[in-house]
Amino acid sequence: MFWSSFEDKKSFTVAVNIWPGMEAMLMSTHSRKLQNERINFVEMSWSSAATGAFRLRVADAAIVTLDELLRLEDDGARPRAVLVLGISAGSDTILGRPGLKSISDLRGKRVGVELKSSGEHLLMHALSKNNMSMKDIQVVPLNLAETETAYDDTDLDVVVTADPWSIRLRDKGAAVLYDSQAVGLELSRVLIVSEDALKTYSKEVQTLVSSHLKHVMKSGEIDAGADGLEVILRRENLTPEQWHRAVELIHAPDAEENLRLMNPAGGELVKCLKKMAADMQRQNLLKHRFNIEPLLNSTFVERSRP
Repeated sequence: MFWSSFEDKKSFTVAVNIWPGMEAMLMSTHSRKLQNERINFVEMSWSSAATGAFRLRVADAAIVTLDELLRLEDDGARPRAVLVLGISAGSDTILGRPGLKSISDLRGKRVGVELKSSGEHLLMHALSKNNMSMKDIQVVPLNLAETETAYDDTDLDVVVTADPWSIRLRDKGAAVLYDSQAVGLELSRVLIVSEDALKTYSKEVQTLVSSHLKHVMKSGEIDAGADGLEVILRRENLTPEQWHRAVELIHAPDAEENLRLMNPAGGELVKCLKKMAADMQRQNLLKHRFNIEPLLNSTFVERSRP
């Protein structure tokens, strides 16, 4: 894949994945008719593509999980989280063939997972809780968008995936062996912006944050007749009924909760990131030690308050 050079870009470019929790932001910007704004969404099907675009400075912003935020900082990409879009409450899953009952059943099994992503983070968390490690399984590297077809068409025993792929596989009979409810805030998705872009595109960042917070997605709020839902269902490849179940597995914090979470003086997100960073350093997943507080910038949320 060839990227345009960083110098050629004139729009504020946001790398987004396929994920139900980011649809609120896309819907909100669509409803405000922001075609004349310098905001360009670039859709990418898997996490590593979005983080790669951000790392290479092709994208000014991206939607990432907290472990991806830490990896990007460790790589010197200087990401700054400006908004918590969603907290996964079962939207990320480890799914097995019928007959598999628990994570302990994974010993020796072929497990498809996207490495250096939230999927790997969830898998390592689940294995650790069961006194296991990646050495106890056969890891099959996949990108997230491949997990559904790989489960359908290959001899994989298990896949680590997320909605919308997860909900379709569950409807086909895949068994949930572990999900993101077990990790609390750790699989939250945040909007990150590069430190340089915060200055260059402050207006665009504010527009995104304010627009999203005015249209925070909540369970049952978006129905089959909602403006833009047809586009969402086509992009996510879900039925209206699957869509409603999917959004119930994601908690979208409002402005006040965002501010509480991102408070540098003891906010839950700071505590969570510090714990995650320590764990990832012990596992040799991070090369450097760095301060957590500068990773969070709640200025734009603060300005969005009524």
